[in-house]
Amino acid sequence: MVVVHSTRFNAVLLSLALAGAIALSLAASRAMFISAPAVQVSEARLANGTEGLLRQTAAHLSKMQRGASVGGFPGFEPPKDDKDYRDKVKDARYTAQDVNDWVKEINNFLNQIVKKNPGLSLEKILQKQGLSQAEMDSFIEALQSTHNTAKVWSEYGVNPETVKILESLMKTLRVPVWTY
Repeated sequence: MVVVHSTRFNAVLLSLALAGAIALSLAASRAMFISAPAVQVSEARLANGTEGLLRQTAAHLSKMQRGASVGGFPGFEPPKDDKDYRDKVKDARYTAQDVNDWVKEINNFLNQIVKKNPGLSLEKILQKQGLSQAEMDSFIEALQSTHNTAKVWSEYGVNPETVKILESLMKTLRVPVWTY
């Protein structure tokens, strides 16, 4: 038997080998994709606008903390031309109406955060925002402190419904309220 090697025969064999190698490569990459773990919630991105809402929440929490930084966000700075407001924040000389108004704003921001990031705890949201553990603790403690202040001041003019809404949002975000 005589075997004749032709250029055409070699080209066909080479094409078949190349097609087989490509098919094997595609099959291997598909198998790797299928066996790869699904994207976890922790790897998902925060909804658009969440950072701004966290920043606004922190600014309002800061008012109750004498303008201190909250969660790594800058502290609240009243306008330089409003001495009364600056003193109110700096010296913690705010009224029950101030607390009520600030907590209503915090409720508004937290409600939007919950709607934009359903099912996520506040800690997970802050973590996705890139806050350190100390910054997350600072943010959560400021929220708990604000809740406690509003609850105590509900006897002096803070609307109890405003406090209940804050408690409900904290529960949704899995932030425990302080119990003394």
